[in-house]
Amino acid sequence: MAEIRIKKYVRYLFGLAFLVFVLNKLYLRPWVLKNELPYFFQVIVYSIPNFIEAIMGTTVITGLSFRILRWSGKKISDFHIYLFSTGIASIYVISQELKYHNIGGNNVYDPNDLIASILGLGMMLVFFQTFGFLEKKKIE
Repeated sequence: MAEIRIKKYVRYLFGLAFLVFVLNKLYLRPWVLKNELPYFFQVIVYSIPNFIEAIMGTTVITGLSFRILRWSGKKISDFHIYLFSTGIASIYVISQELKYHNIGGNNVYDPNDLIASILGLGMMLVFFQTFGFLEKKKIE
């Protein structure tokens, strides 16, 4: 089976998102809380994980969707894959924020986290629709 070739920007964005998540958890959040920065900064460092979860979740589900599609041999437009993947990621991320499940760990409801999740989901849908997800085959 031919492998799917993911665009470089998607791989970089995924890696950068993971790096920001780790740096926020280990350094930025403790520093902001220790130095008692204004509430705005506290909201940012507490909501970054939700934003990152939406980015990474949408990216992983989109990659899996393209992989399954390639395996099945079906033809579906890229836009429908992006919409489906964002929808599935939305169900998981938003239902976790609204406390329908606690799969992601000890979760506390915060409307700012919900907003960060929705921003991340929307951003990925726009990015994928605008810039694509897969490298297109070169015609030689």
